[in-house]
Amino acid sequence: MKHLKVKINSLEFNWEIILKDIDITINKTDRISIVWANWAWKTTLLKIFTWEIKNYDWSIDNIWNLSLWYLHQIYSDDENKLVRQELKDGLTDIIEMENKLDIIEEKMNNNPQDIQTIDEYTSILEQFNNIWWHDYNNKIHAVANWIWILNLLDKKLCEVSWWQRTKIALAKVLLESPDILFLDEPTNFIDMSSVEWLESFLQNKWKGWYVIISHDREFLDKTCNKTYEIQPKRWLTFYHTNYSDYLLERDRIEKKKIENFKREQEFIEKEEKLINRFRAGSRAGWAKSREKSLDKMEKLEAPYIPRKPKFFFEFSGELPEKVLSFKEVFIGRKEPLFFISELYLYRKQRIWVVWENWVWKSTFIKTILNEIEILDWFYSRWKAVKIWYYSQMHEELDKNKTLRENFEKHWFSYPDQHLIWLLSHYLFEKADLDKKISELSWWQTSKLLFAILWQKECNLLILDEPTNHLDYDTREALEESLKNFAWSLLFISHDRYFVNKLATNIWFIDDWELSVSYWNYEDYKFKLEHNIGMDVNIFDEEAELNLVLEEKLWEKEFKRLKNKFWKWKDKRRAKHKK
Repeated sequence: MKHLKVKINSLEFNWEIILKDIDITINKTDRISIVWANWAWKTTLLKIFTWEIKNYDWSIDNIWNLSLWYLHQIYSDDENKLVRQELKDGLTDIIEMENKLDIIEEKMNNNPQDIQTIDEYTSILEQFNNIWWHDYNNKIHAVANWIWILNLLDKKLCEVSWWQRTKIALAKVLLESPDILFLDEPTNFIDMSSVEWLESFLQNKWKGWYVIISHDREFLDKTCNKTYEIQPKRWLTFYHTNYSDYLLERDRIEKKKIENFKREQEFIEKEEKLINRFRAGSRAGWAKSREKSLDKMEKLEAPYIPRKPKFFFEFSGELPEKVLSFKEVFIGRKEPLFFISELYLYRKQRIWVVWENWVWKSTFIKTILNEIEILDWFYSRWKAVKIWYYSQMHEELDKNKTLRENFEKHWFSYPDQHLIWLLSHYLFEKADLDKKISELSWWQTSKLLFAILWQKECNLLILDEPTNHLDYDTREALEESLKNFAWSLLFISHDRYFVNKLATNIWFIDDWELSVSYWNYEDYKFKLEHNIGMDVNIFDEEAELNLVLEEKLWEKEFKRLKNKFWKWKDKRRAKHKK
């Protein structure tokens, strides 16, 4: 049976063991997710799988010579390369043929009378011209058209956005058609529709095997059927489930481990008290025997309980019922991008803003921040609004300054002891204070920005892709803190799990106009698929299920939705009782 078997006995970095006793077998039809904390060397493991790292104690069994492809988070070192050339680089057979032609041409220049060399060159050139040249251009155009990047083929890589680069890298993979695909954070930097496209492609079109590392929990649920978990001191645990079921199973196992460990510690404590009590006197022999038995007992290892970050948001003052008001507004820089007929942001609303175009997103945010003026007519922001803005690319931070200096840049000059206490909530250590931002990982930089913004009072949060690069525990900690935020929240995210937990309303562009939908992403998609008006609140906690739905849906589908609605209401009631 075809398989890839990787065994890592030990991998060390700076004399510290990073990975140990890892034994993974990837079989045909396997669709595997590997989950862990950000700092657990995830990219290193993928580079081991694809032979980019070889300096460790290991063995790899690939007897069928399966082809592998690693979809990197950073895709090219040559920013001036055309997209067309980047895709062509994925066709290794063609590259090899071109290299052969170059070598033979050099031989011909050195010895133009060598008939054998001329014949060999003519044969390969004819094959290249008649078959490969037309074939690979057709392939590139077909894949580019299918993945919606045909208009990018003659652009340089430096001229395309990060989410477009993800599609380019994926198109390169499709042209190569490997047996096993390794994806490292494939949903970072791409919009919601692109995430769903990739999800559908992996579910329905991709016939090979794959291994995914991603913090998009919804994406993992829909694309993977096996889960490998790596945690410090826990090494590797295998679950034959998707991500959500893995969480339930892991919690059950971890609770059992903790119970067994506590029970054993209670037993050891009682034994030690008895031994110490009878160590001297007539029962000393008995105590000595019990002590030997206790020493020989095979003891359970203390369960590893990872530290989780904590997020805080400082509230400021009171807000009126209407925080932001738009009336017949054209949003744009020089020319209108979209229109807002009438729109309000109310106190305590949590709004998910849907964007397919990054220029529009940036323009809209800067309009709310009063950095760009509206083109026409009326926009108002309550005078006491204090906005707390989190940017996706962390523009508020100076990458060449240290953590301490970045706090000072924002006018927070704290003594080291206070800084260490503050940063400990975000899992930083004392040694991190004098590190430059450029030395931090993306997920550390994200948490640092949250730590600095925590010091600022606000009553309106605007978050641009706040969960990018954050691990699972960090995302869940952020979600819980935002759910308890007392005032208003505007956020942009392609993390559907995050959206479904937080959103109370959705703002989206439809026919060049900003419109509103009630509730979360699942509700929004349901309405789109069933042609239901966005102004219908399917899950209204105070009312019955909207009867208009019966006219839009089949009876069976309406009953299913109604049942789901009542389950949702029961869950909300139970939570309020607690």
